[in-house]
Amino acid sequence: MTETEPKQSTDNQAEKIGTFDFNQVEQDVLDLWAEKDIYAKIKKSLAGKKPFFFIQGPPYTSGRLHMGHAWNNSLKDMVLRYKRMKGLDVFDRAAYDMHGLPTARKVMAELKLKTKEEIEEYGVEKFINRCMEFSKENAELMNIDLWRMGVWMDYENACLPIDNSYIEGEWFLIKKAHEKGRLYEGLRTLCWCSSCQTAMAKHECNYKEVEEDSIFVKFPVAGKENEYVVIWTTTPWTICYNLAVMVHPDLPYVKAKVGDEIWILAKGLAAPVIQNFTEHKLEILDEFPGKDLEGLNYEHPWSKHIKYYGELKTKHPKVHTIILSSEYVNLSAGTGLVHCAPGCGPEDYEVGRRENVPPFNNLREDGIFPDTMGMFSGLQAKKDDKKFIEELDKEGILIASTKVEHDYAHCERCSSPVVFRTTKQWFFKVEDLKEQMKDANQKIKWVPKAGQNAFHSWLDNLRDNSITKQRFWGTPVPIWKCSDCGDYDVIGSALELKEKAGTVPDNLHKPWIDEVEISCKCGGFKKRLPDILDVWIDAGTLSWNILDYPKNKELFEKLYPADFILEAKEQIRGWFNLLHVASFLAFDKPCFKSVYMHGMLTDVEGVKMSKSIGNVISPYELIDKHGTDTMRNYLCETSAGEDISFSWDEAKLRHRNLIVLWNVHKYMIEMSRLNGFKPEGLDSIEIGDEEKYIISKVNSTIKKVSAYYETYKLDELIPLMTNLFLELSRTYIQLTRNKSSGSDAEKKTVFNTIYYCLMENVKIFSTVAPFVCEKIYQNLKTEFGLEQESVHMLEWPDADEKLIDSLLEEEFEIAKSTIQAILNTRERASLGVRWPIKEVIIESTKPEVKTAVEKLGELIKTQTNVKSIVVKEEFDKVKVGVKADYSKLGPEFGDKSPGIIAQLAMQSPESIMNKIEADGKFVVKVNAEPYEITKDHLMVTRDVPSNYVDTDFRGGFVYTDTTRNEELDGEGYARELMRRVQVLRKEAGLQKQDRITLFVKVATDLKNNIEKWKDQIKDKVGAEALTISDQDAAKDHKNKKEVKVKDYVMQIMFDKI
Repeated sequence: MTETEPKQSTDNQAEKIGTFDFNQVEQDVLDLWAEKDIYAKIKKSLAGKKPFFFIQGPPYTSGRLHMGHAWNNSLKDMVLRYKRMKGLDVFDRAAYDMHGLPTARKVMAELKLKTKEEIEEYGVEKFINRCMEFSKENAELMNIDLWRMGVWMDYENACLPIDNSYIEGEWFLIKKAHEKGRLYEGLRTLCWCSSCQTAMAKHECNYKEVEEDSIFVKFPVAGKENEYVVIWTTTPWTICYNLAVMVHPDLPYVKAKVGDEIWILAKGLAAPVIQNFTEHKLEILDEFPGKDLEGLNYEHPWSKHIKYYGELKTKHPKVHTIILSSEYVNLSAGTGLVHCAPGCGPEDYEVGRRENVPPFNNLREDGIFPDTMGMFSGLQAKKDDKKFIEELDKEGILIASTKVEHDYAHCERCSSPVVFRTTKQWFFKVEDLKEQMKDANQKIKWVPKAGQNAFHSWLDNLRDNSITKQRFWGTPVPIWKCSDCGDYDVIGSALELKEKAGTVPDNLHKPWIDEVEISCKCGGFKKRLPDILDVWIDAGTLSWNILDYPKNKELFEKLYPADFILEAKEQIRGWFNLLHVASFLAFDKPCFKSVYMHGMLTDVEGVKMSKSIGNVISPYELIDKHGTDTMRNYLCETSAGEDISFSWDEAKLRHRNLIVLWNVHKYMIEMSRLNGFKPEGLDSIEIGDEEKYIISKVNSTIKKVSAYYETYKLDELIPLMTNLFLELSRTYIQLTRNKSSGSDAEKKTVFNTIYYCLMENVKIFSTVAPFVCEKIYQNLKTEFGLEQESVHMLEWPDADEKLIDSLLEEEFEIAKSTIQAILNTRERASLGVRWPIKEVIIESTKPEVKTAVEKLGELIKTQTNVKSIVVKEEFDKVKVGVKADYSKLGPEFGDKSPGIIAQLAMQSPESIMNKIEADGKFVVKVNAEPYEITKDHLMVTRDVPSNYVDTDFRGGFVYTDTTRNEELDGEGYARELMRRVQVLRKEAGLQKQDRITLFVKVATDLKNNIEKWKDQIKDKVGAEALTISDQDAAKDHKNKKEVKVKDYVMQIMFDKI
C-alpha cells in the first residue's frame, strides 16, 4: 500500500463530517443520549458523592413551553451540567405547577364552561378528573420539550402537586402554622377577580398603566345648607360603599366660597380644583388643620336608595363622618379629602378597622351588584363606572369627570381589572416575622445583587397572606369544622385524617375529600371547609415536597436548604417570596442559599412575552431555524436581571459563532488525516509565542469560567467561552498558517496545540451548547479512540497556573489591536492584504506597546504583510495641532473659558497630548485656580505626509507608508496569482495533497517581475512544475481560466499529475 492511499481513504471520511448541519447534529446527539442512556449513567456514577440540592421552579402545565421557559431552563441546565462535571451528586428532580386557575380556565374553555355554577352542573368529579388528565398530558409534553432543549432533569420522578403525597406536604404546613398560632380566619378586603370569581393575593396582581375616569364629587355637610366636603376618586363604582372621608390631621384645610356654595378641601389643592372646574377664583373664608374636621357628618347622596346606610350609622356612629389618616392622605392629587370605603380596599379597611367603621361590600362573586342595592342592582363593578358617574351628575353633586392615567391591578391569569370584596378567608400570620426574614435575606447570595435589595423591600411591605380560594381545582383546605359548635380540626396528613375519620379517599382532591366527616365531641359532625388552598401554597411548599418530606426525613436533613434556585425577576413577589415565607412558617429558616435572577423576555416592541397576551415566540421557531445551541447561547448571554428584546439578527450571530467552532474541529481532523497525526500532548511539541498565548488563554479562561460558575455569574460565562474558540480560529490558526504547511515538527505543534485547546474548550462549552460539543467530541472519539462515552462524562478541567502568562496575553491584545489598525489603514488606502507594504510607523509613549510590538513584530508583519515596523515615541514627520473645542469648554467652564483657551495656546501641542496620554488630563491655571482639561475638551489635528495613512489604536497611532515600487508590486502579483490558482484547484475538485503542472501566461514586464517568486508559488499551490511565459502554451490543459489582476491579464492552465 502506498503512502497516499490511506490519506485518500481518510480524506473521504473527512468529507463525511461536512458542514455544520445543526438538525442532523442534534438528532444524532439525542439518539446517542437515548441509546447509551447517558444521563442515567452519569447519575449513577455520581450517587453518594457530595450533594448539590437544586429546586426546579415549577412551570405551569397549562400549555407548551414558551421562549421564557427555554431561557430559564437553559440557564439552570448550565449550572447543573457544571456541577455534575465537578463530581457532585446533583439533585435535579423536575417539578410542575398544576393546580389553580391557569389549568382550570383551560379546561373550562375546552368544556365550554364559563362559571362555577356551570362546573357544578357539569359535575365537579368529571371536571377534576379532566383537570388531572390535562395537567399530566401537558407535563409529558413539557418533559419532551425540555429534553429536546438539552435540559437534563429527573423527569421520570417529576414532582407533581396533584399527587396525594404532595398534598400531604401542604397539609403539613397548614398544621404547622396552626400549631404555632399562625393560622387564623378573618374578614378582610382583598383583591377579587370577577372573571375568575376568587380572591387574589397581592403577588397575583399585575399592575398596568390605564386611562380611566376620575371624579370630583361634593358631599353635603349634614345640617348645613350649600356646604360640601369635596372628594376625588378613580373608582366611581365604590361610591356606593363609601362610609367615611379621610383627611390628614396636620395639613391645612380651607372653606372656600364657590358661587353660592362653600367647599371644604385642602388648602394646597383648593386653587387648582376650583379654577380648573369652575368659573370662580379661590376665595378663602376660613383656614384650619385637618384634625378640626374630625367627626363632621356628611350626607351620602344615595342614602334614600340604599337603606343599609341607616342601619350601619345606628351601630357605628362614625359612618359618614370625617376621620383622620396621616398614612393615606397627601397633596399629590385630588382634593386632600379621600373617599373611604373599608369594603373596597385594604388601606381603607385598615383605617376603618381602627376607627370602628365597618367594611361594607355586598358584590356577588361575579362582580355584580345584588338586588338590595336599589337602582344599582345588576350593574357590574368597574365595567359600569360611567353609569355611576351619570347618577352622581343627576344628583347635582358631580363637580367634574376627568381622564387620569395610573397603575391599576389586573388579574395575572385572565388580565381582567380587579375589584375589591370583603370576604372571610384563612390567613397566615407572618407580618411579625418580617425582621427575621429580612435578616435571613442578608445571608442569601443574590445575582444580581440588586435582587437582594428588591426582596428586602418586598419583605418590608409583607402582609398576612390569605391562603384560601373559592374554586374547585386545587389542594383542599385541611380544616374540618362543626357547624353546630364551631369547633374545628386542622389535619396535617392522610394518616391523621384516617385516625380521626376512619377513612381516607384514594384521591385527596374535591369532591372525594368532601365526603369525609369527623365526629365532633358535641355530637355533631365536622365537615371540610369547601375552599381550596391558594396555588401559592403548592409553589411555596416545593422546597420540602420535592424531597418527599415529611415522609422522607433523612433526605430532607441531608439536603435542606437548597444550594441554588433560579427564576425571573418577577418572582421577587412570587415564588422567591412564597418559598421564603413557607419555610419560615414551617422551619423558622430560609430554604435557599443562592439565587440567580434573570430578566423578562419581551417582543420587538418591548412588551413582556406572555401566553395570555399572545405575543410569545415558540422556542421551536428558533430551534428549527438555527438550532437549540444557538437558542441557549443567545438567551443565556443576557446580563443578570436585564430584560431581553428578542432579535432574530442577534440569534443568527450566535449561530455563526457555532459554525466557527465546528470548522475548527473539522480543520483539525483534516490536518490529522492528511499528516497521520494523533494527539500526543503538549509535552511532545516545541511551542512558540503563538502557542504559549493560546494555551495561556485556554487556562486563564478556564480559571475565570470556573470562578464565575462558583459565584453564579452566569451572564459572564458565554462571552468568555465564545471568545476562546473565536481566538483559536481567528488568531492562533491564522497566525500559524505558515507553520501548518511547514515542516512536520511545525505541523505537529499546530495540530497538538489545536487539539488541546479545542478539547478544553469543548469541555467547558458543553455546559452551554451540549449538542454541538457532544457531536464534536463523538467525532474526536471516533477519530482518536477516546474513552468516555460522552463529553458530559468528562471531568471539569482545572486551570494550570503554570501555563497562564497574563503579560503575554496582554501583549497579544496589543498586537491584535495593532494588526487591526494597520488593516484599517490598508482599507482606506485601497491596498489589499496580499500587496506588501514597505513600512509602518507605530507612535506610542507606552512602554508596554513598544515591548509587545518588538516581541511579536514578526507575527504582526506576517498578518499584515508589512516589511518593516518601527516603534517611535514621536513620528517627526507628523505635525500635531491642538485647538480648544469651544462647544465643550463653554458649558463646563463658563466665563473662565477665555482664560483657559489663552493658557492652552501658550503650550505646545505635544506637551498637552503627552500629559493627557499619561495622566488622562492636562491642568491649566487661570488666576491661580486649576482647571482639568481632557481629550473631550480639545480638537486634535494631525498633518500627515501624503504617502502615509494614519489611524489611532489602543496604544497610540499607526502610520502606514503606501509608497509602491516594482519589488513590492511583484510580490503582490505573485500572491494574487497564488490565490487564483488555489480557487481554480478547488473548483476542479482537487484535494490538498494533489500535485499539478502549472502554466501561466502574462505580459512580458509582469513575467520578469514575478519570476523571482517562482519557488514560493510552486510550494503554495502544490505545483510539481511551473512555467511563467509571455507566449501561448505549447499544449492544451484540462483546467484553464483567464483572470484580471489590476491592469494585467493572467491565463492560468494546469493539469493534475
